[in-house]
Amino acid sequence: PAQVMAEVRELGVDIVRTNVIYHKVYKTPRDRRKPSGFNASDPSSRKYNWAPTDRLVALARANGLQILMTLTGPGPFFTSSSPGRCRSVPCSFRPKPSEFGAFAAAAVKRYRGKVAYYSIWNEPNIGKTWLTPRLQRTRFGTVDVAGAIYRKLFQAGYQAVARHDGARRNRVLFGETAAIGAPLPLLRAALCLDPAGRPFKGRLKALQGCSGRVARLNIGGVAIHPYNFGGYGNTQSKTSTKSSLPLAYMPRLHRLLDGAARHGRIGGGKGIFVTEFGFQTRPPDPFGVSWSSQARLINESDRLFFSDQRIRSVAQYEVTDVPQRSQFNTGLKSARGQRKPAYAAYRVPIVVSRRSASSVEVYGQARPSRLLLGGPVTRVEVQMSRGGGAFTTVAQPLTNRRGIFKINVSRAGASNARWRVVWKNLDSGQVLTSRVATAGKRLRYYRN
Repeated sequence: PAQVMAEVRELGVDIVRTNVIYHKVYKTPRDRRKPSGFNASDPSSRKYNWAPTDRLVALARANGLQILMTLTGPGPFFTSSSPGRCRSVPCSFRPKPSEFGAFAAAAVKRYRGKVAYYSIWNEPNIGKTWLTPRLQRTRFGTVDVAGAIYRKLFQAGYQAVARHDGARRNRVLFGETAAIGAPLPLLRAALCLDPAGRPFKGRLKALQGCSGRVARLNIGGVAIHPYNFGGYGNTQSKTSTKSSLPLAYMPRLHRLLDGAARHGRIGGGKGIFVTEFGFQTRPPDPFGVSWSSQARLINESDRLFFSDQRIRSVAQYEVTDVPQRSQFNTGLKSARGQRKPAYAAYRVPIVVSRRSASSVEVYGQARPSRLLLGGPVTRVEVQMSRGGGAFTTVAQPLTNRRGIFKINVSRAGASNARWRVVWKNLDSGQVLTSRVATAGKRLRYYRN
């Protein structure tokens, strides 16, 4: 609804992501044969229904929001290499890159000049829903089939953007991988690198679709969804698997990108875009974190990522929980529209880290400052309360252009005090206050 997009703007969001899914745009996705005369690259085809995406794009632009558009399948049955294997929608079995490329061309033609970033295929490491098969065992070794297919899907999608929206050819994101489902092996395979991060050799090189001279992919960065398993846990949750990519394990991706650049698979210095993320809450999910914990955890995640110079964006999925308890319910509001504590915490984050008994680091953000008429740099009040007393202002730092600040504060009893951030919008006069935080340990990535 229009009011939701306006609310997103007021929260301080600057970009919204949408999946444009072939089988949802195409009106009769169970077609096993391509209709006579159907030109998949023609956005005006009567087989397409763009209305929901048209509305989202129009509302986003009306509210001054940029768009990250994920072009993805699965497509209609006829876009599979084996339509006879398709039994239900979606059919994710071996999509034809040429068919996907034609659909991507149609989407890019329709929304050319209205999209800030594109990304290619949602969660290609997740099986039945998005892309199958995953692995095939041969006498030469295990082939990551999904990785090989994804490389071709990315190339087809990238060519559509380069040809029809050339101004965005350097803003096509690679991956969009889920944190579970072995994303790291898939990304390596799609970059023609073996599990050790080295170029494929021998017969396995051909089986992975990497014969001859391997072309460098012009990726605009890598997009990831670094949830903990199930959207549970906390910012320092550990995993026992070496192939997953939850939020505390970004060095794994750093090493993968460095190796890929070293072997000429991608350019150097590519960034990491967190494009989907959150924590499930209880209620409604019986295994989720409490509402108050969610508020703290989304702030801590922002702080963890802030220290990583390769992170180009953070994300919050979603604004409002869905009615189905079985789906991800990571919203800032309940399905009935009640604001969780995370709502205010998202708008004005705060994280306090202990440095010593009398010194703390205070990190925070006035996210809606991006809307200020005079520019996004603003001043906030950092307030402290000791022994349950009243809050008093102890610092008034300036933010950067993202509304973010990080300062060290030295005061007696600082590590045992309560802290908050107060920001006044000088345009509207509205005063926004963060959650109340106490000092915790410094947040760090795990190395392995």
